[in-house]
Amino acid sequence: MSDSIFAPSSFRPTDEQVTIQTTRARHVLIEANAGAAKTTTLALRIAQALQRGAQPSMILALTYTEPAVQALRQQLRWVGVSGEQLQEIRIHTFESFSAWMLASVEGEGVLQLRSEEQVKPYVLRAIERAQTLPQERYPDELLVGAAPTAMVEGLLQSFAVLKGRMLIEQLPAEAPMSPDLAEDLGFDYLTLRVRSAYEFIRRGGHPDRPAFRFEGDATYDLARALSAEEGELDSACLALGLALIVVDEMHDTNRAMFTVLKGLLDQNRRAAFVGVGDRDQVIHSQAGAEAAFMHASFTQEVGQPIRLPLTASHRFGPQLARAAGALAGGKPYAAFQQRETEIRKLACESHRIMARLVAETAREHLQQKEQHELRILLRQAAHSILIESELLKRGVGYRVDGFESFLRRREVLLVRGLYAFCFDDFSGFASKALRAETLAAMMQFAGALIDSTELRHLDAVTAQRRAIEEACVHPDGMRALIEGQVLRNASGVALPRLRAAMAVLKSQDLHSFSEGFLKALDPVGLAGAVLVRQTDIHQVRDNIAQLVQLVAGEDEGLDGGFRLLQKLQEGQARTQANPRVTLSSIESAKGLEFDHVLIPHLSRGEFVGEVSAAENRNLLYVAITRARQRLTLAFDPAKPSRFLQEAGLL
Repeated sequence: MSDSIFAPSSFRPTDEQVTIQTTRARHVLIEANAGAAKTTTLALRIAQALQRGAQPSMILALTYTEPAVQALRQQLRWVGVSGEQLQEIRIHTFESFSAWMLASVEGEGVLQLRSEEQVKPYVLRAIERAQTLPQERYPDELLVGAAPTAMVEGLLQSFAVLKGRMLIEQLPAEAPMSPDLAEDLGFDYLTLRVRSAYEFIRRGGHPDRPAFRFEGDATYDLARALSAEEGELDSACLALGLALIVVDEMHDTNRAMFTVLKGLLDQNRRAAFVGVGDRDQVIHSQAGAEAAFMHASFTQEVGQPIRLPLTASHRFGPQLARAAGALAGGKPYAAFQQRETEIRKLACESHRIMARLVAETAREHLQQKEQHELRILLRQAAHSILIESELLKRGVGYRVDGFESFLRRREVLLVRGLYAFCFDDFSGFASKALRAETLAAMMQFAGALIDSTELRHLDAVTAQRRAIEEACVHPDGMRALIEGQVLRNASGVALPRLRAAMAVLKSQDLHSFSEGFLKALDPVGLAGAVLVRQTDIHQVRDNIAQLVQLVAGEDEGLDGGFRLLQKLQEGQARTQANPRVTLSSIESAKGLEFDHVLIPHLSRGEFVGEVSAAENRNLLYVAITRARQRLTLAFDPAKPSRFLQEAGLL
């Protein structure tokens, strides 16, 4: 075994990187800053293990996402690992590794579902099963005004949290399922009951393997089997003769992943372990990610590690490094002096001014060549509405990532559909796809089911799809379906709200719309009857509030405001999406970097969401550390976010 130090030919590692590369210890945890070349440093550590004589097949690398897998492969090539060695190194997401391990025990008979459309029928069956089980102790808790199809997305997201945190598995075996227990876990009783029914269906009655798996199920199944008292799986299957185990983006680890990691470390006691992460980038806590798995939990459940720093940013300059360090509570943060990141500020006294300045910045960005991509990072999807409007007015093409364009959001389509019905003018719905999406949104929020003699032989989902297809043949077909199905079959919760909202629209009074539409429609009450997650309900509220602000701010009357939406829709269809300008959620940008990052809505009280202040701070930390050459911050100078003050950016 060689003690020589692996030296990459393409660059010179920093002193911190060399220390991490050469340290011999059973457990090493690397506290890395954003932009500090975490993945490159792990590649150096793997190359060092190969230099010391480890066989490539004795090295296992685990990470959170498939793009991260590809990034590690790319950096291994860059530091000088040969293609032959790279083919033999085991590089997986936790999910793909778990699926591989389970297949070695179960065989190849498990159906792998890749999309929500594929898993939707099973969730719908689970809803029906949960609501029809005999001897249910709390039947009233299972009643909901929503069409089952409207619940699928929210339920799957809730299932992911329950599985990632392994919340059910941590309950006492004798704990009865009840609304109080559900509330203690942070969920509603319906979600827990449907989850139980879904797992029953997924298990399929087979003693050795489930009928199917969806995203996250393999990690959950392996972790559950490893931690089961009855010993569902012999943990010796994880004895792979490994010499090195590395985990990238370890701050994204949840309880299920950590359980798999503990099993690996226990069964490969001669293997060194290196984990790298940044606790200030924990933004998946609602999916169970916890920084504790790099800190107290690791020490308590695995052992005392050696902790090494990785502080110097290769991505941005010293000024931004100081701001990132200050925002993260004063942690050490260095940067290479030869790289400079310009920090600009846009003074915006109102949301409309902010949208115009952001759009102008985007247009100017497209006129220059030095910086390639401008990424506009938004804390909330609703913040895109005014910005998208201004971009479309200027003919600036853009993409969206992490959310839909506001013109295709279901609550926006609901309001447009109501307005078109009030004045019997459906000319703004030129495409069949747009008509179908609008009618589906109206059926969903109305809590309505198709009631048609011709379609009674079909299940509710198929009947709705068939009725919408028939109504969409011509724009005027929308009228009959809205009148005969949406309004006639609307739930008792939805109908008075829809009628009150239509009364405001029919007044054609812009002031009444601005001041009274939200109160009449009551988006929280309307959405709360058909959606499961509070996050989704609040997004409906925020999107409609921003839509009202857009229409009311045009000063062209109510009809002019809604005709603007039609013009924007037509303009979006004509304008080619430009990959150099992207509006995205911060979560979608995690792990990426861009020449120019622009973050709007940084005034006091705007950079908030359904998470703790600590996670909001982490989100801003992630956002600002995506920038390479320029960072632009937009806020009202009279009331800046306290996070900007904490970062020393004012």
